[in-house]
Amino acid sequence: MAATKVSGYVRQEYVAPSDHTFSLPDSTTFVRSTEAEGVIQVYLRDLAIALVSFERHSERSLRTSPHGIVDDNRAVSSPASVYKVVDPSQLSLGDFWATLYAFWIRHSKEDVVPLILDSISLANADEILAFLTSTGLAFYPPDARTRFELLLVRASFWQGAGAPMENNWLQSMVPHPSVSGTPFPLVQSFTRAEHVLTTHPLRPPKPSPGSIIYSRFIFTVNEQLRFIHIDASNPAHFEAYARWQNSDRVNVGWNERGPDEKHRKYLANTLVDPHTLGFVIEWNGELAGYGELCWVKEDRMGTYVGGLGDYDQGTHLLIGEEKFRGRERFTAVVTSLRHVCFLRDPRTEVVVAEPRADLPIVQLLLAYLPEELNRDFELPHKRAAYVVMRRERFFQAAMLN
Repeated sequence: MAATKVSGYVRQEYVAPSDHTFSLPDSTTFVRSTEAEGVIQVYLRDLAIALVSFERHSERSLRTSPHGIVDDNRAVSSPASVYKVVDPSQLSLGDFWATLYAFWIRHSKEDVVPLILDSISLANADEILAFLTSTGLAFYPPDARTRFELLLVRASFWQGAGAPMENNWLQSMVPHPSVSGTPFPLVQSFTRAEHVLTTHPLRPPKPSPGSIIYSRFIFTVNEQLRFIHIDASNPAHFEAYARWQNSDRVNVGWNERGPDEKHRKYLANTLVDPHTLGFVIEWNGELAGYGELCWVKEDRMGTYVGGLGDYDQGTHLLIGEEKFRGRERFTAVVTSLRHVCFLRDPRTEVVVAEPRADLPIVQLLLAYLPEELNRDFELPHKRAAYVVMRRERFFQAAMLN
């Protein structure tokens, strides 16, 4: 019988150094920020000359308490930051988004932050204003005196609002924004399998093997994390996958040990299965593990648990290389697994997992992520823990910085 599990999650905060540099999801563009005496300066491309600054306003504060919920006598206001272009000019929307990235790394504790656009130095302030409000990156507080006074929303930023295609954390988007501005349409489909008999939405096609699915710089280890659609024809991918599955440690959880023929069959079946996407995990280009994303409505978990929505998703994970284990990397990988699920369809409300109930990973999930344990349940091949991550909770509390 599995031990009692109690969530002990305490969010860790990453404190950026006074001089801080990181790469964007394209892995080639770098952003530098410095902070001194309440002023944040951000540098792009030419990392020696500041492009913009966030300067604390000496007098102006804006209400940050939820409007319409908190009584006026309890309302809290916070000092505003003024956004200025150091050399007055226009700023591309992509560059503006990158500067927000640097800003949010330094303000990860706040849910909303007051911001005033300096319309004098920012020549295209009207365009930037429309970008902020139309994407949901910012909104007007009730006490705004001008149209350039806003509240930035951290959760909107991490949901990919306004992210340029080349630097969205989700690198393989279906449907592609260049051909469709909406999520993949609702078309009814059906699955009949050994453990599944259900209607569900038609799933979008998967990116080709070898495509980058997700990319994010992980500040706690100072490396780029990437998920790449596994390519069984790539000797490096296949050799690593087979070696991991045949290891004693991984086999305890996955039970997929066997000859190469078994591994090739498994990967071939995964490739043609529209509800599952398998990928390898890379740290700075070095293979570290394997994972899967799935649509749970047509997964066996959906059969044995029930009550999951049409767009809810599930994940599976193994870290094959010993050097890439440990709390910081584990937290980053699992957080990114949940992140990619919420990014790839805005209709996904929960992401679930079903690790074997008696494995240590259950306690780690509850300790290192804002997840909840629903219950233990029976699958044909194991007793599993039903672990749930909810969208709102994820973007409130997950360690994305």
